[in-house]
Amino acid sequence: MSASLGLWWLPITVVIYLVADVLQQKLGWLILQPMLTSVLVLATLVAWHGQDSAAYRQATAPLVWVAGPLTVGMAIPLFRERALILEQWRPLMLTLLLGSFLASSCAFALACLWQLPHPVAKAFLTRAISLPFCLPVAHLLGAPAGLAAVIVGISGVFGGIAAPMLLSHRYSDAARGVAMGLAAHGIGTAVALRLSLRTGAHAALAMMLNGVITSLWLPWLWRHAAYLVGF
Repeated sequence: MSASLGLWWLPITVVIYLVADVLQQKLGWLILQPMLTSVLVLATLVAWHGQDSAAYRQATAPLVWVAGPLTVGMAIPLFRERALILEQWRPLMLTLLLGSFLASSCAFALACLWQLPHPVAKAFLTRAISLPFCLPVAHLLGAPAGLAAVIVGISGVFGGIAAPMLLSHRYSDAARGVAMGLAAHGIGTAVALRLSLRTGAHAALAMMLNGVITSLWLPWLWRHAAYLVGF
């Protein structure tokens, strides 16, 4: 495939995602999660054309660059729900601290159990945080950034599919949102925003604060806990 044709991967990626999104809304099937559908279709296209994955990443790099600004844009639903969030700040912070600890600790425990190679284990630890936080944390840990991004992406995709089924309407919008933001990151937040503005606002809050909290203590976990268990 020529270099000039490689420039088309960015618009092709955007179009495939939009078509997958419309398709899921029309059919209502959770398994047709737009991110999952897009990845499967694009992986097939890239392999079929014999395109090098590094060239594809370079062509679609702007999509990674906008991840940070889009995360900041989540402040809009947060502002609209600020009164309820301030009213519930104590249980929210307790949930976020506990969720951050459990997510990273479980990832570390599994890495020890499976005796993963150090680079893979370090990437696996970043599963607990969204992509804008994952990449700099992966750099601090010395983890392969590409692998860390894939692990976070897979977590988000399957969390976005499973969360609406597991979190029934007997839970409040705030509780569902926090769970989806913690477990499924940006994709979970996007799904939560479709459920309701309140659910989306709490998912965005959980995703962002969990990213900040985990980014602060995750490098410490690797330096100290890994040494203590001889990993």
